[in-house]
Amino acid sequence: MKQVISFVKQLNRQRNIKTKELKRRFKLLRASKNIKDNRNKEIDMSSVSRILFPFVDLGIGDAVCHTGIWRELKQAGYTLQIIAEERNRDLFEKMTFIDEVYIVNLNDIQSLPMIDTDLVISHYSWMKRKELFDVQLLQRVNYQYAINFGGWLKKPWNKTLPITNDFHITHPQREILKVLGIASDDLLYSLSVPMKHDSFITDYLASYDYEKIVVINPFASVEERSLSRAQLEKMATLVSQQDNTHVFIVGEARKLSELHFDSDKITVCKFNSLWDAIALIEKADLVISVDTAMVHIACALNKKMIGIYYSMLLDHNSAYQGNIIFAPVGENAHQLIFDKHNNKINVERIVDKAHTMLNS
Repeated sequence: MKQVISFVKQLNRQRNIKTKELKRRFKLLRASKNIKDNRNKEIDMSSVSRILFPFVDLGIGDAVCHTGIWRELKQAGYTLQIIAEERNRDLFEKMTFIDEVYIVNLNDIQSLPMIDTDLVISHYSWMKRKELFDVQLLQRVNYQYAINFGGWLKKPWNKTLPITNDFHITHPQREILKVLGIASDDLLYSLSVPMKHDSFITDYLASYDYEKIVVINPFASVEERSLSRAQLEKMATLVSQQDNTHVFIVGEARKLSELHFDSDKITVCKFNSLWDAIALIEKADLVISVDTAMVHIACALNKKMIGIYYSMLLDHNSAYQGNIIFAPVGENAHQLIFDKHNNKINVERIVDKAHTMLNS
């Protein structure tokens, strides 16, 4: 009887997934009704000077992962434009590669003023929710050409680049650069810390006695991937026991407010700006993070880093392995992968790796 119930539940689950996908495709067709058909139309790059990236329903880490392509395009002489949400305004406005930032309310896309550009590039059409947002945003853009990576709807795009199995997030960036005729062997991430925030952190650190700085971010965007209070206390305490090492804990302000440590070698950092945390990471000897945003920031700053990942699928698709797509890059990055059932997080293993990296 249990097998029958399980089978029925599986059928219902599959039916719900298919129904949801049909509704999504109907929304895509409706949203694209008044969008021009660009299929199979050649792109004349000689007429392109402005490139627009829709970058909504995405996080800080997603943005950092694309600093490589933005750097290459900026160096090639293009004006780079971003459509983003208010929560990411400060990040994009202080990125040296970005020229224009347009803020949109996803609950009222039609209120976004029309944007003029030459080429639209979507890196995230392979994710179903992102594809719908991108097509809705195209209604607010006057553009000549458009390129996307993956996705079901083909009408708005001059070129849709196909998905490959086990791709890394830099793969579509390389393919898009090839289409644009730009050769690049270096798509490492990069960030420049604004002087204001660098000065703030220099003054902030002046009151601490240390030789080595370790930054820990214990909070992920999903609660089940965050460190528990006990895990954080154990990790911070063991790492701080290394000679002349000070541990700084960063993350979401609301969650940080609940933390307290008696040790004078552990500090909870309650910064007002993400860029202050970035400036601290730039001065760190090691970064340990369960949050991929901090992982990618550490990669961009070429810092020694331990990224704590959990096995996960994106869009409930077995072809989209999050640990592969968003794996850290660079010679100083080390990825540790755990899961909830067969390979639960091991604080001692992480601390041992931290000590090894600090002493290397």
